[in-house]
Amino acid sequence: MDPTSIIVAVVSLIGVLAVGILAPAWLLARTEKIHHEDRQADWDRQDRVAEKAEKAAADLAASQKRIADKAEEAATLLLANNERVAATQQETNGKLDVIHTLVNSNMTAAMQSEFDAVSRELAMMREVAALKQAAGQQPTGETTAAISVTEAKLHELDAALADRAKAQAKVADPGIDVTTTTTIRGAGGEA
Repeated sequence: MDPTSIIVAVVSLIGVLAVGILAPAWLLARTEKIHHEDRQADWDRQDRVAEKAEKAAADLAASQKRIADKAEEAATLLLANNERVAATQQETNGKLDVIHTLVNSNMTAAMQSEFDAVSRELAMMREVAALKQAAGQQPTGETTAAISVTEAKLHELDAALADRAKAQAKVADPGIDVTTTTTIRGAGGEA
């Protein structure tokens, strides 16, 4: 063999060896670099996602805190408002009780006054009827009807006054059951 052919054979052998050894090594290194870049890109993406998740969690926690603060503030305001309403209602109820008592007292007094006036009127009607009979005259039909109507009115007033007395006694002491008796006054004021 000639030296050139040996050199060509050696160079060819070195080339084959270089291609057979270096090319796969270079491809392996290149593939590893690409995989490393892909892994790094994936890690960077995961880091960005984690940062976004942390920010979202922080934002959510801040929102929940603001909502909790607003709810607490609303509850405090509602409680204060309820206390004011309760105080106002208690004051109003006290005033209404006084007004109710005054109205009932005035109404009872007016009914008692009417009862007394009707009693006097009935007594006078009966007295006039008795005087007419003593003089030998009979009372007119109108007088007799008026006496009947006035007696019925007196019974109604007496029953209403008895009911009011019973109700007022229950209001004064709800634990006591009051029984009221009704007395009908006759002519001349006797019971």
